[in-house]
Amino acid sequence: MDRMKPQDVQGEPDLKLAGLSLWVLKRQFPGADDYWDGNWLDIRAGVEASGAYVEIGGPWLRTDELSRFAEQLTALDRDVTGTAELACMEPALHAKIVCGTLGHMEVTIEISPDHMTQSHQFIFLIDQTYIRHVVADCKRILEGYPVIGRPKGEGNI
Repeated sequence: MDRMKPQDVQGEPDLKLAGLSLWVLKRQFPGADDYWDGNWLDIRAGVEASGAYVEIGGPWLRTDELSRFAEQLTALDRDVTGTAELACMEPALHAKIVCGTLGHMEVTIEISPDHMTQSHQFIFLIDQTYIRHVVADCKRILEGYPVIGRPKGEGNI
């Protein structure tokens, strides 16, 4: 039986990073106006590499995590040194980009539809020019789903 891939259902991904394709479907709690509940995004994501495909679906990403990732990517592109991480609070998805020499970068993506029983890691090599496209993807997502509020102690009333 052929399994449908997210791109078969969702069209073009909202974010593309090496073998990772990610679609933002909606906010998990669209009526929430606080930092902790209001920033969860319901996503579909898949990672594809030679001979393998793993996908997840659900509220696995927060807008603040995506915003931090975009900031780190911008610095990585500007400085051509360091790392950028999409460090999700939930264990279903994690991406890390490490800058090597001459603008070459290693992308490590960890994805699991069930972190208790599975572990999947993919490693891709990209060049620096690719980063600007990922930053643009992040910014487009954040325009449609801006970060709501701040954690307590950072200006919330």
